[in-house]
Amino acid sequence: MSRLSFLLPTLSFLSIISASTVPFIEQSFYFDYYRSGEVLPVPVTTQCEVIHIKWQRGIATGPNPVAPYFLLVYTSNYVFPFTIPAGNGLQFDWAVPFAPGTQYQICMFDSRGGTGGCQAIYTVIPSTGSNASSCSNVTFPLGPLDVNAEVSNGPLSQYGWIDQCTDIAVTPRNGTPPYYFTVAPTLHPPYNITSQDARTMNWTVGLSWASPFFISVIDSDGNSWSNGPLHSGGFGPTKCLAASPSGGEVSPGIAIGAGVGGLAVGLFVGLVSSYLFLRRRRKGYREPLLQFSSRSNSPAAHATFDNPTTGMNSQYAVVPTAQSHASSNPSSGIGSTHLLQQLSQGPAHYQIEPFVMPVTEDGRLESVNSHPVSPVRPLSEAPTSSGGEQVSPPSQVYVVHHDGGRPPVTVYHQDGTQVIELPPVYDEGTSAHSTSPEGSVAILQPRRPIQIRKRTGSNPTIRQPL
Repeated sequence: MSRLSFLLPTLSFLSIISASTVPFIEQSFYFDYYRSGEVLPVPVTTQCEVIHIKWQRGIATGPNPVAPYFLLVYTSNYVFPFTIPAGNGLQFDWAVPFAPGTQYQICMFDSRGGTGGCQAIYTVIPSTGSNASSCSNVTFPLGPLDVNAEVSNGPLSQYGWIDQCTDIAVTPRNGTPPYYFTVAPTLHPPYNITSQDARTMNWTVGLSWASPFFISVIDSDGNSWSNGPLHSGGFGPTKCLAASPSGGEVSPGIAIGAGVGGLAVGLFVGLVSSYLFLRRRRKGYREPLLQFSSRSNSPAAHATFDNPTTGMNSQYAVVPTAQSHASSNPSSGIGSTHLLQQLSQGPAHYQIEPFVMPVTEDGRLESVNSHPVSPVRPLSEAPTSSGGEQVSPPSQVYVVHHDGGRPPVTVYHQDGTQVIELPPVYDEGTSAHSTSPEGSVAILQPRRPIQIRKRTGSNPTIRQPL
Protein backbone atom coordinates (compact mmCIF):
# COMPACT_ATOMS: atom_id res chain seq x y z
CA MET A 1 0.00 0.00 0.00
CA SER A 2 1.22 3.51 -0.80
CA ARG A 3 2.71 5.70 1.88
CA LEU A 4 0.19 8.39 0.94
CA SER A 5 -2.72 6.19 1.95
CA PHE A 6 -2.68 7.79 5.44
CA LEU A 7 -3.89 11.01 3.90
CA LEU A 8 -6.90 9.64 2.07
CA PRO A 9 -9.45 9.12 4.92
CA THR A 10 -8.88 12.54 6.40
CA LEU A 11 -8.75 14.32 3.06
CA SER A 12 -12.05 12.70 2.15
CA PHE A 13 -13.59 13.71 5.48
CA LEU A 14 -12.31 17.28 5.62
CA SER A 15 -12.34 18.38 2.02
CA ILE A 16 -15.49 17.31 0.25
CA ILE A 17 -15.98 20.86 -0.99
CA SER A 18 -17.01 21.99 -4.44
CA ALA A 19 -16.45 25.70 -3.92
CA SER A 20 -13.22 27.31 -5.04
CA THR A 21 -12.79 29.33 -1.82
CA VAL A 22 -11.94 27.01 1.07
CA PRO A 23 -10.64 27.54 4.63
CA PHE A 24 -7.38 26.27 6.06
CA ILE A 25 -7.35 22.82 7.65
CA GLU A 26 -7.58 23.24 11.41
CA GLN A 27 -4.15 22.55 12.87
CA SER A 28 -3.66 19.57 15.24
CA PHE A 29 -0.05 20.17 16.35
CA TYR A 30 3.04 22.31 15.67
CA PHE A 31 6.52 21.34 14.52
CA ASP A 32 9.82 23.00 13.60
CA TYR A 33 13.47 22.15 12.92
CA TYR A 34 15.27 25.28 14.07
CA ARG A 35 18.92 24.97 14.99
CA SER A 36 19.80 25.54 18.62
CA GLY A 37 21.43 28.89 19.30
CA GLU A 38 19.87 30.66 16.28
CA VAL A 39 18.15 33.91 17.17
CA LEU A 40 16.43 33.92 13.79
CA PRO A 41 16.18 30.80 11.60
CA VAL A 42 18.36 30.88 8.49
CA PRO A 43 16.44 29.12 5.65
CA VAL A 44 19.40 27.18 4.23
CA THR A 45 20.76 23.67 4.78
CA THR A 46 23.84 21.99 3.41
CA GLN A 47 23.53 18.85 1.35
CA CYS A 48 23.11 15.77 3.58
CA GLU A 49 22.83 17.96 6.69
CA VAL A 50 20.81 16.28 9.41
CA ILE A 51 17.94 18.43 10.68
CA HIS A 52 16.35 17.77 14.05
CA ILE A 53 12.52 17.88 13.74
CA LYS A 54 10.38 18.11 16.87
CA TRP A 55 6.64 18.64 17.40
CA GLN A 56 4.08 19.13 20.15
CA ARG A 57 0.38 19.75 20.65
CA GLY A 58 0.88 23.32 21.90
CA ILE A 59 -2.10 25.62 21.47
CA ALA A 60 -3.50 23.78 18.43
CA THR A 61 -7.28 23.50 18.35
CA GLY A 62 -7.72 20.78 15.73
CA PRO A 63 -8.28 17.06 16.39
CA ASN A 64 -5.81 15.38 18.72
CA PRO A 65 -2.84 14.00 16.77
CA VAL A 66 -2.46 10.22 16.49
CA ALA A 67 0.85 8.51 15.70
CA PRO A 68 2.54 7.56 13.47
CA TYR A 69 3.59 10.83 11.86
CA PHE A 70 4.72 11.60 8.29
CA LEU A 71 6.62 14.33 6.47
CA LEU A 72 5.30 15.54 3.11
CA VAL A 73 8.20 17.25 1.30
CA TYR A 74 7.68 19.51 -1.75
CA THR A 75 10.69 20.38 -3.91
CA SER A 76 11.48 22.68 -6.79
CA ASN A 77 13.26 19.94 -8.82
CA TYR A 78 10.50 17.33 -8.91
CA VAL A 79 6.86 17.33 -10.07
CA PHE A 80 5.68 15.11 -7.20
CA PRO A 81 6.01 15.30 -3.39
CA PHE A 82 8.02 12.91 -1.19
CA THR A 83 6.56 11.09 1.84
CA ILE A 84 8.97 10.42 4.77
CA PRO A 85 7.84 8.29 7.80
CA ALA A 86 8.69 10.13 11.05
CA GLY A 87 7.83 7.42 13.61
CA ASN A 88 5.65 7.44 16.71
CA GLY A 89 7.65 9.80 18.93
CA LEU A 90 7.74 13.60 19.19
CA GLN A 91 11.04 14.15 17.38
CA PHE A 92 12.82 12.90 14.29
CA ASP A 93 16.22 13.41 12.62
CA TRP A 94 16.35 13.55 8.84
CA ALA A 95 19.30 14.03 6.45
CA VAL A 96 18.41 16.36 3.57
CA PRO A 97 19.42 14.43 0.40
CA PHE A 98 18.66 16.97 -2.30
CA ALA A 99 21.21 18.49 -4.64
CA PRO A 100 22.54 21.99 -4.03
CA GLY A 101 20.24 24.72 -5.32
CA THR A 102 17.07 22.72 -4.56
CA GLN A 103 14.28 24.55 -2.72
CA TYR A 104 12.14 22.41 -0.46
CA GLN A 105 9.26 22.82 1.96
CA ILE A 106 8.19 20.35 4.67
CA CYS A 107 4.59 19.83 5.78
CA MET A 108 3.62 17.29 8.45
CA PHE A 109 0.61 14.99 9.04
CA ASP A 110 -0.43 12.35 11.53
CA SER A 111 -1.95 8.93 10.77
CA ARG A 112 -5.47 10.39 10.49
CA GLY A 113 -4.52 13.30 8.30
CA GLY A 114 -4.36 15.87 11.10
CA THR A 115 -1.87 18.51 10.05
CA GLY A 116 0.98 20.20 11.82
CA GLY A 117 1.15 22.91 9.15
CA CYS A 118 3.96 23.76 6.74
CA GLN A 119 7.35 25.37 7.36
CA ALA A 120 9.20 27.99 5.32
CA ILE A 121 10.99 27.19 2.07
CA TYR A 122 14.64 26.22 2.60
CA THR A 123 17.44 26.12 0.02
CA VAL A 124 20.11 23.40 -0.19
CA ILE A 125 23.70 24.62 -0.45
CA PRO A 126 26.88 22.55 -1.03
CA SER A 127 28.51 21.03 2.05
CA THR A 128 31.92 22.41 3.08
CA GLY A 129 34.94 20.76 4.71
CA SER A 130 36.82 17.55 4.11
CA ASN A 131 34.46 15.47 6.19
CA ALA A 132 31.41 16.06 4.04
CA SER A 133 29.05 13.19 4.76
CA SER A 134 27.04 11.23 2.30
CA CYS A 135 23.38 10.35 2.64
CA SER A 136 20.92 7.97 1.00
CA ASN A 137 18.48 9.23 -1.57
CA VAL A 138 14.75 9.39 -0.90
CA THR A 139 12.34 6.82 -2.28
CA PHE A 140 10.45 8.00 -5.34
CA PRO A 141 6.66 7.59 -5.46
CA LEU A 142 4.86 5.00 -7.59
CA GLY A 143 4.40 7.30 -10.51
CA PRO A 144 3.28 10.83 -11.23
CA LEU A 145 -0.24 11.67 -12.19
CA ASP A 146 -1.00 13.35 -15.48
CA VAL A 147 -2.65 16.61 -14.49
CA ASN A 148 -3.59 19.59 -16.65
CA ALA A 149 -3.21 22.91 -14.74
CA GLU A 150 -4.58 26.21 -16.08
CA VAL A 151 -4.73 29.82 -14.87
CA SER A 152 -6.58 32.85 -16.18
CA ASN A 153 -3.96 33.66 -18.82
CA GLY A 154 -3.00 30.14 -19.98
CA PRO A 155 -1.13 27.04 -18.76
CA LEU A 156 0.34 27.07 -15.26
CA SER A 157 4.10 27.48 -15.02
CA GLN A 158 6.04 25.44 -12.46
CA TYR A 159 7.46 28.64 -10.92
CA GLY A 160 4.72 31.04 -11.94
CA TRP A 161 3.17 34.06 -10.27
CA ILE A 162 -0.62 33.80 -10.18
CA ASP A 163 -2.57 37.00 -9.51
CA GLN A 164 -4.37 37.06 -6.20
CA CYS A 165 -8.10 36.36 -6.24
CA THR A 166 -7.82 34.54 -9.61
CA ASP A 167 -8.36 30.79 -10.05
CA ILE A 168 -6.04 27.82 -10.55
CA ALA A 169 -7.87 24.97 -12.31
CA VAL A 170 -6.48 21.39 -12.17
CA THR A 171 -7.94 18.47 -14.12
CA PRO A 172 -6.71 14.85 -13.55
CA ARG A 173 -6.16 12.89 -16.76
CA ASN A 174 -5.41 9.49 -15.23
CA GLY A 175 -5.46 7.77 -11.85
CA THR A 176 -8.29 6.53 -9.68
CA PRO A 177 -10.88 8.83 -8.11
CA PRO A 178 -11.49 10.37 -5.67
CA TYR A 179 -8.84 13.03 -6.19
CA TYR A 180 -7.48 15.36 -3.50
CA PHE A 181 -6.26 18.80 -4.49
CA THR A 182 -3.93 20.27 -1.81
CA VAL A 183 -2.54 23.80 -1.56
CA ALA A 184 0.44 24.14 0.82
CA PRO A 185 1.38 27.81 1.59
CA THR A 186 4.47 28.48 3.66
CA LEU A 187 4.02 28.97 7.41
CA HIS A 188 0.32 28.04 7.18
CA PRO A 189 -1.74 24.89 7.38
CA PRO A 190 -2.76 23.58 3.94
CA TYR A 191 -6.03 23.79 1.97
CA ASN A 192 -7.78 20.68 0.59
CA ILE A 193 -10.41 20.24 -2.15
CA THR A 194 -11.88 16.82 -2.99
CA SER A 195 -13.44 15.65 -6.24
CA GLN A 196 -15.26 12.29 -6.61
CA ASP A 197 -14.48 12.08 -10.30
CA ALA A 198 -12.04 13.51 -12.84
CA ARG A 199 -13.76 16.85 -13.16
CA THR A 200 -11.87 20.13 -12.91
CA MET A 201 -11.10 21.46 -9.43
CA ASN A 202 -10.69 25.24 -8.97
CA TRP A 203 -8.96 27.12 -6.17
CA THR A 204 -9.01 30.93 -5.82
CA VAL A 205 -5.62 32.31 -4.82
CA GLY A 206 -6.55 33.77 -1.43
CA LEU A 207 -3.02 34.76 -0.41
CA SER A 208 -1.46 38.19 -0.09
CA TRP A 209 1.02 39.46 -2.65
CA ALA A 210 4.32 37.50 -2.99
CA SER A 211 3.24 34.64 -0.70
CA PRO A 212 4.94 31.38 -1.82
CA PHE A 213 3.06 28.07 -1.98
CA PHE A 214 3.08 24.57 -3.56
CA ILE A 215 0.11 22.63 -4.99
CA SER A 216 -0.39 18.87 -5.39
CA VAL A 217 -2.99 16.30 -6.56
CA ILE A 218 -3.19 12.76 -5.12
CA ASP A 219 -5.53 9.98 -6.23
CA SER A 220 -6.96 7.14 -4.15
CA ASP A 221 -4.03 4.83 -5.05
CA GLY A 222 -1.35 7.26 -3.83
CA ASN A 223 -0.20 8.51 -7.22
CA SER A 224 0.71 12.19 -6.99
CA TRP A 225 1.54 15.36 -8.89
CA SER A 226 2.93 18.70 -7.58
CA ASN A 227 4.01 22.10 -8.84
CA GLY A 228 5.97 24.94 -7.31
CA PRO A 229 7.16 27.00 -5.69
CA LEU A 230 4.47 29.37 -6.92
CA HIS A 231 3.78 32.92 -5.74
CA SER A 232 0.73 35.10 -5.38
CA GLY A 233 0.82 38.06 -7.77
CA GLY A 234 -0.37 41.55 -6.99
CA PHE A 235 -2.27 42.58 -10.13
CA GLY A 236 -5.56 40.83 -9.40
CA PRO A 237 -8.57 42.00 -7.35
CA THR A 238 -8.44 41.94 -3.57
CA LYS A 239 -12.06 41.22 -2.64
CA CYS A 240 -11.30 37.58 -1.77
CA LEU A 241 -8.75 38.68 0.85
CA ALA A 242 -11.38 40.32 3.08
CA ALA A 243 -11.54 38.69 6.50
CA SER A 244 -15.34 38.94 6.62
CA PRO A 245 -16.67 39.44 3.09
CA SER A 246 -20.03 41.15 2.95
CA GLY A 247 -23.04 39.69 1.25
CA GLY A 248 -23.19 42.42 -1.39
CA GLU A 249 -21.97 45.82 -2.47
CA VAL A 250 -23.68 49.16 -1.99
CA SER A 251 -25.39 50.26 -5.17
CA PRO A 252 -24.61 53.70 -6.66
CA GLY A 253 -28.21 54.81 -6.10
CA ILE A 254 -28.02 54.10 -2.39
CA ALA A 255 -24.69 55.87 -2.13
CA ILE A 256 -26.00 58.98 -3.95
CA GLY A 257 -29.17 59.01 -1.84
CA ALA A 258 -27.17 58.78 1.36
CA GLY A 259 -24.97 61.68 0.22
CA VAL A 260 -27.91 63.93 -0.68
CA GLY A 261 -29.69 63.05 2.55
CA GLY A 262 -26.59 63.90 4.58
CA LEU A 263 -26.27 67.23 2.76
CA ALA A 264 -29.92 68.10 3.44
CA VAL A 265 -29.63 67.24 7.12
CA GLY A 266 -26.46 69.30 7.41
CA LEU A 267 -28.13 72.31 5.74
CA PHE A 268 -31.16 72.07 8.04
CA VAL A 269 -29.00 71.88 11.15
CA GLY A 270 -26.97 74.88 9.94
CA LEU A 271 -30.10 76.99 9.37
CA VAL A 272 -31.55 76.15 12.77
CA SER A 273 -28.24 76.92 14.48
CA SER A 274 -27.98 80.29 12.69
CA TYR A 275 -31.56 81.20 13.65
CA LEU A 276 -30.99 80.39 17.32
CA PHE A 277 -27.69 82.28 17.36
CA LEU A 278 -29.18 85.46 15.83
CA ARG A 279 -32.19 85.28 18.10
CA ARG A 280 -29.95 85.00 21.15
CA ARG A 281 -27.88 87.99 20.03
CA ARG A 282 -31.05 90.01 19.47
CA LYS A 283 -32.33 89.18 22.98
CA GLY A 284 -28.98 90.10 24.49
CA TYR A 285 -28.94 93.56 22.84
CA ARG A 286 -28.89 96.32 25.43
CA GLU A 287 -30.32 99.79 25.18
CA PRO A 288 -27.72 102.62 25.17
CA LEU A 289 -27.06 104.39 28.44
CA LEU A 290 -28.06 107.83 27.12
CA GLN A 291 -31.34 107.73 25.22
CA PHE A 292 -32.77 110.98 23.90
CA SER A 293 -35.89 109.47 22.39
CA SER A 294 -39.08 110.79 23.93
CA ARG A 295 -40.76 107.40 23.34
CA SER A 296 -38.45 105.57 25.76
CA ASN A 297 -39.99 105.16 29.22
CA SER A 298 -37.73 102.36 30.47
CA PRO A 299 -35.93 102.86 33.78
CA ALA A 300 -32.60 102.36 31.97
CA ALA A 301 -33.08 105.71 30.22
CA HIS A 302 -33.10 107.52 33.59
CA ALA A 303 -30.69 105.31 35.54
CA THR A 304 -28.08 106.95 37.72
CA PHE A 305 -24.36 106.40 37.32
CA ASP A 306 -22.28 104.78 40.05
CA ASN A 307 -19.66 106.90 41.70
CA PRO A 308 -16.26 106.19 40.16
CA THR A 309 -13.49 104.87 42.34
CA THR A 310 -11.03 107.75 42.19
CA GLY A 311 -10.07 108.07 45.81
CA MET A 312 -12.04 111.35 46.09
CA ASN A 313 -15.51 111.82 47.53
CA SER A 314 -16.99 113.31 44.37
CA GLN A 315 -20.73 113.38 43.83
CA TYR A 316 -22.23 113.11 40.34
CA ALA A 317 -25.80 113.64 39.36
CA VAL A 318 -27.58 111.99 36.49
CA VAL A 319 -27.27 113.64 33.10
CA PRO A 320 -30.71 114.86 32.09
CA THR A 321 -32.19 113.35 28.97
CA ALA A 322 -34.21 115.10 26.36
CA GLN A 323 -37.38 113.91 28.03
CA SER A 324 -36.39 115.21 31.45
CA HIS A 325 -35.25 118.45 29.85
CA ALA A 326 -38.62 118.90 28.27
CA SER A 327 -40.37 118.35 31.58
CA SER A 328 -38.02 120.64 33.53
CA ASN A 329 -38.15 123.48 31.01
CA PRO A 330 -41.80 124.17 30.27
CA SER A 331 -40.82 127.61 29.12
CA SER A 332 -39.00 126.21 26.10
CA GLY A 333 -42.35 125.69 24.46
CA ILE A 334 -42.55 124.73 20.83
CA GLY A 335 -38.77 124.81 20.41
CA SER A 336 -38.28 122.00 22.97
CA THR A 337 -41.01 119.85 21.41
CA HIS A 338 -39.46 120.28 17.99
CA LEU A 339 -36.07 119.35 19.44
CA LEU A 340 -37.46 116.13 20.94
CA GLN A 341 -39.00 115.16 17.63
CA GLN A 342 -35.71 115.68 15.78
CA LEU A 343 -33.69 113.83 18.42
CA SER A 344 -36.04 110.84 18.36
CA GLN A 345 -35.55 110.41 14.62
CA GLY A 346 -31.78 109.79 14.66
CA PRO A 347 -29.16 107.97 16.68
CA ALA A 348 -28.24 110.81 19.02
CA HIS A 349 -26.47 108.70 21.64
CA TYR A 350 -23.58 110.17 23.61
CA GLN A 351 -20.89 108.69 25.79
CA ILE A 352 -20.89 110.41 29.19
CA GLU A 353 -17.79 110.28 31.36
CA PRO A 354 -17.70 111.34 35.03
CA PHE A 355 -16.42 114.81 35.84
CA VAL A 356 -13.38 114.91 38.17
CA MET A 357 -13.15 117.79 40.58
CA PRO A 358 -10.11 120.08 40.10
CA VAL A 359 -7.42 120.39 42.76
CA THR A 360 -6.28 123.73 44.15
CA GLU A 361 -2.70 124.71 44.76
CA ASP A 362 -2.89 123.79 48.47
CA GLY A 363 -3.97 120.22 47.58
CA ARG A 364 -7.70 120.62 48.41
CA LEU A 365 -10.47 119.80 46.08
CA GLU A 366 -12.04 122.81 44.46
CA SER A 367 -15.79 122.67 44.73
CA VAL A 368 -17.86 123.51 41.76
CA ASN A 369 -20.46 125.00 44.06
CA SER A 370 -17.96 127.69 45.17
CA HIS A 371 -18.40 129.47 41.84
CA PRO A 372 -21.98 130.47 41.28
CA VAL A 373 -22.98 130.24 37.70
CA SER A 374 -25.67 132.38 36.21
CA PRO A 375 -27.93 130.41 33.96
CA VAL A 376 -28.42 131.68 30.47
CA ARG A 377 -31.95 132.79 30.04
CA PRO A 378 -33.98 132.47 26.87
CA LEU A 379 -34.54 135.56 24.78
CA SER A 380 -38.10 135.81 25.94
CA GLU A 381 -36.96 135.99 29.57
CA ALA A 382 -34.16 138.51 29.13
CA PRO A 383 -34.20 141.14 31.95
CA THR A 384 -35.39 144.61 31.13
CA SER A 385 -33.33 146.35 33.78
CA SER A 386 -30.07 145.69 35.51
CA GLY A 387 -31.73 145.66 38.86
CA GLY A 388 -34.04 142.79 37.98
CA GLU A 389 -31.42 140.11 37.37
CA GLN A 390 -31.64 137.03 39.54
CA VAL A 391 -28.79 134.71 40.37
CA SER A 392 -29.58 130.99 40.19
CA PRO A 393 -28.33 128.63 42.88
CA PRO A 394 -25.08 126.74 42.22
CA SER A 395 -25.46 123.80 39.90
CA GLN A 396 -23.34 121.01 38.49
CA VAL A 397 -22.32 121.10 34.84
CA TYR A 398 -21.95 118.24 32.33
CA VAL A 399 -20.32 118.63 28.94
CA VAL A 400 -21.30 116.33 26.08
CA HIS A 401 -18.67 115.84 23.35
CA HIS A 402 -19.43 114.19 20.04
CA ASP A 403 -17.36 111.39 18.51
CA GLY A 404 -14.25 112.65 16.71
CA GLY A 405 -14.54 116.07 18.41
CA ARG A 406 -17.11 117.32 15.92
CA PRO A 407 -19.28 120.32 17.01
CA PRO A 408 -21.45 121.31 18.69
CA VAL A 409 -20.37 120.79 22.28
CA THR A 410 -23.44 120.83 24.53
CA VAL A 411 -23.36 121.77 28.21
CA TYR A 412 -26.05 120.49 30.59
CA HIS A 413 -26.81 122.07 33.94
CA GLN A 414 -28.37 120.17 36.78
CA ASP A 415 -31.66 122.00 36.25
CA GLY A 416 -31.76 120.91 32.61
CA THR A 417 -30.62 124.17 31.01
CA GLN A 418 -28.69 123.75 27.75
CA VAL A 419 -25.75 125.91 26.75
CA ILE A 420 -24.51 125.74 23.17
CA GLU A 421 -20.87 126.38 22.33
CA LEU A 422 -20.49 129.66 20.42
CA PRO A 423 -18.47 130.03 17.20
CA PRO A 424 -14.74 130.38 17.79
CA VAL A 425 -14.14 133.99 16.55
CA TYR A 426 -15.82 136.95 18.34
CA ASP A 427 -14.93 140.44 19.44
CA GLU A 428 -13.28 140.82 22.77
CA GLY A 429 -15.78 141.06 25.56
CA THR A 430 -18.54 139.26 23.75
CA SER A 431 -20.49 136.82 25.89
CA ALA A 432 -19.75 133.20 25.17
CA HIS A 433 -22.74 131.70 26.90
CA SER A 434 -25.70 133.30 25.21
CA THR A 435 -28.39 131.16 23.72
CA SER A 436 -29.85 131.26 20.29
CA PRO A 437 -33.20 132.92 19.94
CA GLU A 438 -34.53 129.66 18.64
CA GLY A 439 -33.93 127.95 21.94
CA SER A 440 -32.65 124.42 22.27
CA VAL A 441 -33.25 123.63 18.58
CA ALA A 442 -29.79 125.06 17.87
CA ILE A 443 -28.23 121.81 18.98
CA LEU A 444 -29.12 120.33 15.62
CA GLN A 445 -28.30 123.39 13.53
CA PRO A 446 -24.97 123.77 11.66
CA ARG A 447 -22.52 126.14 13.18
CA ARG A 448 -22.77 129.63 11.72
CA PRO A 449 -22.43 133.21 13.05
CA ILE A 450 -25.45 134.40 14.91
CA GLN A 451 -26.49 137.70 16.39
CA ILE A 452 -24.98 138.40 19.75
CA ARG A 453 -26.98 140.25 22.35
CA LYS A 454 -24.86 142.65 24.39
CA ARG A 455 -26.14 144.52 27.38
CA THR A 456 -25.61 148.29 27.55
CA GLY A 457 -27.09 149.69 30.64
CA SER A 458 -30.54 148.32 31.21
CA ASN A 459 -31.57 147.94 27.58
CA PRO A 460 -30.12 145.09 25.53
CA THR A 461 -28.76 145.89 22.11
CA ILE A 462 -27.89 143.64 19.19
CA ARG A 463 -24.55 143.83 17.44
CA GLN A 464 -23.54 141.93 14.33
CA PRO A 465 -20.27 139.97 14.49
CA LEU A 466 -17.31 141.32 12.58
